[in-house]
Parts: sequence; structure tokens; C-alpha cells
Amino acid sequence: MESLRIYLKKTLAFLNKVGHGISYVWFLFPVIFYYGLRGTWHNMETSPKVTDSYLDILFWTFLFFIIALVFLFRRHKPVQLCLAVPVGVLMFFAVIATGMALASAPTSFAEDHPIPQGLAYHMPKIEGEDLREGVNPSDTTTFLQLRRSYQGGIYEYSFFYPSLPEGTIWLQCYEVTENLPLSKSKIKKKSSQEVEGTDHFACLVDARQFTIYEGDWGDCYAARIEVWFRDKQGKKRKLAEKIYGVEGWMR
Repeated sequence: MESLRIYLKKTLAFLNKVGHGISYVWFLFPVIFYYGLRGTWHNMETSPKVTDSYLDILFWTFLFFIIALVFLFRRHKPVQLCLAVPVGVLMFFAVIATGMALASAPTSFAEDHPIPQGLAYHMPKIEGEDLREGVNPSDTTTFLQLRRSYQGGIYEYSFFYPSLPEGTIWLQCYEVTENLPLSKSKIKKKSSQEVEGTDHFACLVDARQFTIYEGDWGDCYAARIEVWFRDKQGKKRKLAEKIYGVEGWMR
């Protein structure tokens, strides 16, 4: 216990020394921050991977600048604080503005997960196309029908099936090359549909909307759309699956 106390004391002394050192060069961090900010905005629309590198620069320089402010205060440097605090406020608002811009900036998800060559997949129906068209009771591959809604990444699905007891139907979606779950909790919640029991082939889900968030408008990747069912006793089973070329919704 005593050795732990000594270790913590030495660690705090070291961090305190580092913090003091950082406060002596506080003026360097806004310069580095500007470099990261400029790189982030310059690459935001063209290179998501490069943007991530510049974001790392933004994060660490802003963090070290805050530490420098704390130690300037501890060192009782009012003149330097009067200069540093307004700069810190500008950096803070720059971070907020950058975060808002990044919310609608493209990502590299589709680029990082290209559709495998030779993979057989379907494309969603276009907006306004009839989801009931092409359904064949003797062809299980037609039971799930997907349609693109008013924006990329937003879809509507209908599901047809023979006799089924009362329960709940929902979707689970996965990127096919790495089996990555897509918008897992949100898709399950939005796609869930309570169904009444039926003893014949019927449309159990009619044009229910859900959103895939991974990816960007216009950039397709392959996703396995699975239809799951849970009866009133809690027993779950997969009813169908189908591979679609999908895109993500840009918030």
C-alpha cells in the first residue's frame, strides 16, 4: 500500500511537471490547431481517411491547450491568460462548427467495404415502385422486398410469408464482407412489426420504413438483410435473408 502511494505521488509530480512545461509553450498549440483545422476542412469532402488524421491533431492540440490554460492559471500569469482565453474560445467554437460539418460529410465506409467481385445481389426498388410486384408464393427469394425511399439510406420493406403464428417481425442488417452489424438497435426498433397469426400466404409487413446510417449517398456496398421472427412464447427464428446493394444516409 505504501509503495502504491509513493508511485501515485511520483506520477502526479511528473504530470504536474509536464503540465507546467506545456504552459510555457501554450502559444504553439493554436498554430498547430489551425493546421489541423485547415486540413480537416480541406479534405472533409474528398478524403475521409485523411480527415480522420487531421481530427486527431485537432483533438490533441485542443486538449493540451486546455491543460496549458489550467497551468497558466496556477502559475498566476494574468497577461498570458488574457491572451490565451479568447483564443481558446475561438478554438472551442471552431471545434463545434467542425463537428456540425462532419455530421453531413462523407465517410469511407463503402470505399473500405467494396462489393466482392462476382457476388450476386439485388438492388432495392426505386421510390414509388410497387413492393408487391414480383412476389411469388413459390419462390422464397421474393418474400422480402426492399424499396428506396425519398433519400439514400432510407428504405421501406415489405415481407410476405406463408402460415405463421402471432408475434413480431424485425430486420437485422449486416455488411457482407466483414459481417458488421448495421445500425443494429435503430434498425430493429424501426423495422419491428407486430403481426397477427395467419394460415395462408400473406403480406405481413407493408412498406415499413427503416434507415441504414453507415455509408454515404450514392456509394453502394453489399448488405445482408435478415428477417427475424419472435412468437408470443419468446422463441426466435430467422425467416429469410437477401443480399442488397445499399447506401447510407448522410445526416
